[in-house]
Amino acid sequence: MNKSIDSFNIRVYALIIENDNILISKELIKGEIVLKFPGGGVEHGEGIIDALQREAKEELSQELEEITHFYTTDFFQQSTFDKSEQLISFYYKAQLTQILKNKVEKPIKDQPVFEWKSINNLKNSDLHFPIDKLVLKKI
Repeated sequence: MNKSIDSFNIRVYALIIENDNILISKELIKGEIVLKFPGGGVEHGEGIIDALQREAKEELSQELEEITHFYTTDFFQQSTFDKSEQLISFYYKAQLTQILKNKVEKPIKDQPVFEWKSINNLKNSDLHFPIDKLVLKKI
């Protein structure tokens, strides 16, 4: 047990797979470009699926459909950005409701760029966060 943890950070992510390709989010986080699955934080008073849909509207400009649970973090993971937080992440397989169009050509604060990556060629080292790396192995 890690006594330095004093709060939980609940996250939710979409695994959007089409024709053996998976959607990856390229984001600017704290001055660094990272590759991760689309999604983000659950806000206070918000359900997990509600948060997933809000993130999809904010980032992908659309709602998701055919949402099914895939994985929930089942091990201790300390936040990369706040050492006093424990991450709990929910991953859902989902489908887009319309064709995806990037709003920008390169990631800027609060606006990612999305790329389709071959599941067979995507490596753990391509992804930034430890839980994403584990989820990739499970796909």
